[in-house]
Amino acid sequence: MNKNTVNPVDDQFSTQAERVFGVALDYALWVTYYFANLGMPQQRSGASWRARVEADQFLQSVNYQSLKVALRRARRMGYVKKMTHHHALPEITAAGKKRLLALIPRYDEKRVWDQKLHLVTYDISEKHKKDRRLLFTFLKNLGCGRLQDSVWMTPYNPVDTVREFVGEHGLSGMIIVSDIGRDGSIGDEDIQSLVVRIYRLDKINEEYERWLGSIRKKKALDPADLVAYLDILSIDPQIPFSLLPSWWKGDEAYKKVQPLLQKCAF
Repeated sequence: MNKNTVNPVDDQFSTQAERVFGVALDYALWVTYYFANLGMPQQRSGASWRARVEADQFLQSVNYQSLKVALRRARRMGYVKKMTHHHALPEITAAGKKRLLALIPRYDEKRVWDQKLHLVTYDISEKHKKDRRLLFTFLKNLGCGRLQDSVWMTPYNPVDTVREFVGEHGLSGMIIVSDIGRDGSIGDEDIQSLVVRIYRLDKINEEYERWLGSIRKKKALDPADLVAYLDILSIDPQIPFSLLPSWWKGDEAYKKVQPLLQKCAF
């Protein structure tokens, strides 16, 4: 293939990896972890390792020079051990593994639920518009779905974390948390239909269906399949199981990838 030609498969993988791992340093940690944990042969020379990186289908989109720069930074920060001529492959440290595992999305097998949907309603004045922007980001990171401009919804009780946010930003009286039972409704929508719409579960389900289709004929999953799955899991709100529609494919996808997740110790 011409070096100036973009392989759409590699380009798609690069996009997925960027969404999952973010910065180059974390991507370098993933590459290191991948070599160490998925049975890749150890190489005794930097040249051999470079050839292995450039030849591996999973790593075809990796720019070796960029990887070296990111690894040098990771080494300075204590996330990987210094390479020697006896062991050309970098080795991830406990601190590096902790950082890497913290950013990888996890599938929640329990999803403890109090049988209620919780609504966060706020009325924040213009003079606190900075706090309003921070609240927007806070609620998204908390896994809330936006019901209306100033009303957010989540199936998981946010009272303690919202109370902490209110205290830190001096917003007492501006934010209210209320709830409705699982048999309740908002307007003409029942709870399950509301959850599907607010969290756009139909769109996420389409991603899971595409992923399942891509691995259907494979005897074994490879790390690229894992990254593609983690990319979808990162946008999955992991709604309580009893609220999920019958057509939901997230659980089926997890069962397919679970052995590889266990092998990676994720």
